[in-house]
Amino acid sequence: MEQRPLRVPKLAWVQEEEEGPGAAPAQQKEEVVAFKPLQEDAAVERTQEQQSSRGLFHRTAQLVCKLIKRIREQETSTVGTGLRAYSHIFKTKTSAALLDMLVEEGFCNPKQVPAVVRYIHQWLTANQFAEHRLNRTLLDLTEAQPADVLVTLLRVAPSCDRAALTMWKSIMCSPRTAEPALLILLDVLGSWPEHSMCTSDGDKTGVLVLAATVVMWKILQVPCVPHMVTVYFPRLFVHLLFQVFFTTLDMPEAVDTFWKGCQEQYDLAASPNRFAVQTLKSLLCRMQHEDVVVAMEAPACGWDTLLCADTHHYAVALLAREMSCVSISLCSRIARYLLRLLSTQEPRWELPALAFLAEVSLMASAASQLSALS
Repeated sequence: MEQRPLRVPKLAWVQEEEEGPGAAPAQQKEEVVAFKPLQEDAAVERTQEQQSSRGLFHRTAQLVCKLIKRIREQETSTVGTGLRAYSHIFKTKTSAALLDMLVEEGFCNPKQVPAVVRYIHQWLTANQFAEHRLNRTLLDLTEAQPADVLVTLLRVAPSCDRAALTMWKSIMCSPRTAEPALLILLDVLGSWPEHSMCTSDGDKTGVLVLAATVVMWKILQVPCVPHMVTVYFPRLFVHLLFQVFFTTLDMPEAVDTFWKGCQEQYDLAASPNRFAVQTLKSLLCRMQHEDVVVAMEAPACGWDTLLCADTHHYAVALLAREMSCVSISLCSRIARYLLRLLSTQEPRWELPALAFLAEVSLMASAASQLSALS
């Protein structure tokens, strides 16, 4: 073989060398030379070689897809057994390169995307210092099917471990995928206690809202916050406020169990509503609204007041007042989104929302009067 195709996995061309047809008889070679020009003969050989290599690539790709499916089946039936059986494959660069080519060649159909996401997560788990090896593959999948990728990632790593955080940062920091990713996170954050969605593989497992909050909290800790967080700040702000309220009133058993696991792993706040407040503070600080955070601390202990169902609406009004002092236009954007939610959703958060709207209206009116006097 004179030249190996650059895009064919090593496994494919090694197999071709070992199992390929033997050398042609001398007499047959002489007949070819006698009746065909040399350049035409070389072109035919290259075409045959390419077809053979492509066939081997597709057969090898099919084997990897079957392996991914098998891992998925064993994950759901016997936790951990399948992953231990294939751990040596996750630790090879060849598996990552082949998966990369599978996606680029369009070999994976939509039903395989959730399994491929699980494969990427396990590969990154097994390869601690290869964070960016599958970035392009992950971004291609996310651009094509964002809901399948992100919901699957929330399911497979709800507590957002190291490998999952690597994937989230790649997705949220890419111009190709940041906006659809954040919109899906907002959809999850807007549902309590879980978000229901069926992915292309038929999986209907609910995604806990707190899993999306953990992701958002970790994203807010990275040195450079994604631009889309700023663009969608009003929606993110509202959903985190909702979550403070809902986690104060209602704590289903599944949510409580999940939270205990997160506490053990990351040493987070003692309760989900305090964690939601902590995430809200992080959001305000990253948006350079530290003054609001400080003002809510004293003298009325506004953040603690927000954690009590009886005084929640009062604390929301106080928060609206402090934010209006920073930016009336920003509060107006938040108010518009609140009005939209109140007109389309069950009014479980109606009283706090009205408290926010009333305070913003008062502050806007006062600002207008001051402007007129000056």
